[in-house]
Amino acid sequence: MAIDAALKAFLDLSDGDVAAYAEARAAEIGLPLPEPTLPGVRENLALLRVQTALFVAALSSGVGSDTAETFTP
Repeated sequence: MAIDAALKAFLDLSDGDVAAYAEARAAEIGLPLPEPTLPGVRENLALLRVQTALFVAALSSGVGSDTAETFTP
């Protein structure tokens, strides 16, 4: 499975880099993160990164019978 540069950069983050990523990304899209929410946002992003890596690995290994399709809303 091919992944784009933004997803690769996200997957390559370490747990320590997630905090800086969250703040930089929020500033980039104009989304202020209140100080009390930062620990939860960081924790959720770290979990999302791990889950995404798991799904990418599963799709790359051909697990399942269906061909993966790009999500189109």
